[in-house]
Amino acid sequence: MFACAIQRNLIPRNRATVDIPVIRQEVAALGMSYGYRHLNHAQVTPLHGVAFRNCGDATYVCVNITALHQDSSARFVFEPCWINLQIVAAAATQDFKTTSANEWLLALVPYTHGRIRFVAEATTPDEARLLGNDPDAPFLSWSDGQGIMRGP
Repeated sequence: MFACAIQRNLIPRNRATVDIPVIRQEVAALGMSYGYRHLNHAQVTPLHGVAFRNCGDATYVCVNITALHQDSSARFVFEPCWINLQIVAAAATQDFKTTSANEWLLALVPYTHGRIRFVAEATTPDEARLLGNDPDAPFLSWSDGQGIMRGP
């Protein structure tokens, strides 16, 4: 019986804790000045590929926000964000012009569990222009399966 208890403790778990920083605070902690550019905001039904990647094969209305976070020397984070209004209805009344979706979500929406998908992708020409990168330069994106949906 003792051997079984030890063996159970050695089995790898499929759990991880992820700290999601407030981007503004992360830039400040690096000793840099912070800038935020709100680029786009619309309520839309996402295309099938976006819907399937983030919340399964369902039709729903989302808020789509696109923003650029900047530090004092360069562009820092390109934030395309999809927020499923069935899960976070309060996002419908936010304009996200002065407060980023990142900061708003972290302050007001509990995130206690879910499945997160990390993906290395190539930048699109528009993303490369905004970030000052070469087209097809690699970047890391993430999305979750709970409908808050961040990432391209």
